[in-house]
Amino acid sequence: MGKETELVKQKLPIVEFIRSYLQLSPAGKNFKALCPFHPEKTPSFIVSPERGTWHCFGCGEGGDIFSFIMRYENIEFPEALRFLAERAGVPLRTLSPTQQREFGVLYDMHAEAAKFFAGHLEKNASAAEYLRKRGLKKGTIEEFSIGFAPGGDALVVHLLKNGYDINDVARAGLAFKNNHGLFRDRFENRIIFPLFNSMGKIVAFTGRILGQETDTTPKYVNSPETSIFTKSKVLYGFSHAKRAIAETHTAFLVEGQMDFLMAWQSGIANAIAVSGTALTKEHLEKLRRFADTVIVSFDNDSAGFKALERAIELFGSFDFFVKAISLGEYKDPADACEKDPEFLKNAVAKASPAFGMLLDRYFPEDSPQDVPLVKRIVRHLLGKVARIGSPLERERWVREISKKSGISEPRINEELEMVVEELSKKKSGEENADNAGRPAKEEASRTRIISERLLLLAFTDPDFSSILKSSHREIFPKEYASILDETAPENDRTALLKMKASYEFSAIPKEKAKEEFDELVRQLSLESLKKKQDDLKRDIRKAENAKDEKKIAESVKAFHETSKEINELQKNVKKTN
Repeated sequence: MGKETELVKQKLPIVEFIRSYLQLSPAGKNFKALCPFHPEKTPSFIVSPERGTWHCFGCGEGGDIFSFIMRYENIEFPEALRFLAERAGVPLRTLSPTQQREFGVLYDMHAEAAKFFAGHLEKNASAAEYLRKRGLKKGTIEEFSIGFAPGGDALVVHLLKNGYDINDVARAGLAFKNNHGLFRDRFENRIIFPLFNSMGKIVAFTGRILGQETDTTPKYVNSPETSIFTKSKVLYGFSHAKRAIAETHTAFLVEGQMDFLMAWQSGIANAIAVSGTALTKEHLEKLRRFADTVIVSFDNDSAGFKALERAIELFGSFDFFVKAISLGEYKDPADACEKDPEFLKNAVAKASPAFGMLLDRYFPEDSPQDVPLVKRIVRHLLGKVARIGSPLERERWVREISKKSGISEPRINEELEMVVEELSKKKSGEENADNAGRPAKEEASRTRIISERLLLLAFTDPDFSSILKSSHREIFPKEYASILDETAPENDRTALLKMKASYEFSAIPKEKAKEEFDELVRQLSLESLKKKQDDLKRDIRKAENAKDEKKIAESVKAFHETSKEINELQKNVKKTN
């Protein structure tokens, strides 16, 4: 296994591989990009071709090509190995028996189960007729491997005949043991919608009852979470839509499989859906790597309006620009597509800013200008504006609130500052409660901060390194001086500091770097003298207690000389932050 992973790394240079996902630009010997794992405006994601590693100095994530694809695609190591080995053209002998049993067998079993369900859809006229009436075409059904589960123990028997162990069938969530100790299929008399992960592998199923739901037979049944399926990470249709989402930077989000399938069938290639769960942080983090705009659809009633408000807050906190469409007389996107195939496509093309729709609802043209009511509405809306990540977008909506309410922009901004402060206090109080009883983090010393920055500069220019080693070794802390020693073996910490150096200083002109270097040397000298001064104070006190006149005189003289050096340095030290 170790040889195979190393061979994959050799065949797939990390820079070229990550460049297929991110836009990389040179940063000294390394490369940098905007981190895909947290929102940022200044690149802090560094790739080192020399070491075959990446690290983000914004969120702290890092690793090799395997950890990148696992994090980016939300997959486990065995699947990452298979994917990368296939891309590199490296044949895998086998996964270890443990890994094969833990992961590989589950992927294989779900693929086999999907074939089984698809075969039974062809045999069940009622199920096929239901899908036809809902408007699904044969090509769509085949593309998304939609099937039918007859139930009983039909799937269990089929999987056992194909060599799978009954305990693995149960572990995959495809069967359960009833009160009589017999294994039965989890899905019975249901239309089956396979759930695909980001790589296009089937990892779970959703089953919709064929017929009417009852108190004992819910409308939908979902696979339980397994080692290959975490519902908070899977968006229905994402594996099919991610290319279109990346190209348009926009995702059309619907609720449920049928809404997605009908939207996709009508030509909306960037559609995705939540499936069996509310939107999660993991969903939005994944989506934010591909898109900056989300289009949503809600019913024209009070429940739909509340859902629109929640969406604005949720997506705004992840710096998405939110648009919305009106479904008019249709109850949902699937209904719209079924009755008018062009309606939804046109509605998505004409989607309006969601916050604008909110403003129109709160400030209709004939709304009374009751001061207390206007105040409540404005503060309510500003609570949503405060959570929007983009300052540009916040400014736009402040301007629009001002127009709608008749209140000047400066007063709206003052009110917004109050709302932001209230939210900040609330968040701070929650964080303090969470951190109660925990030991406070020890603050980094000024000397350590200055020394590390000098070291980073030394890594970017050999002249700086030579100056530190020849002229300032006595004031440079030993832990950093040893890193400068070229004969010392490079460890992970040194490698990380070199990557950080390219992140910090790759775009800074030499003269600017020299100015900062000189200033930092002066600051470090000042810190060294202040420490010497403190040591001399202690020496003087000790000598006074011992009544050692000679030692007192020597220490006092050294103290005054040190004070003069400090004064001289302080005259020339520039203000630094």
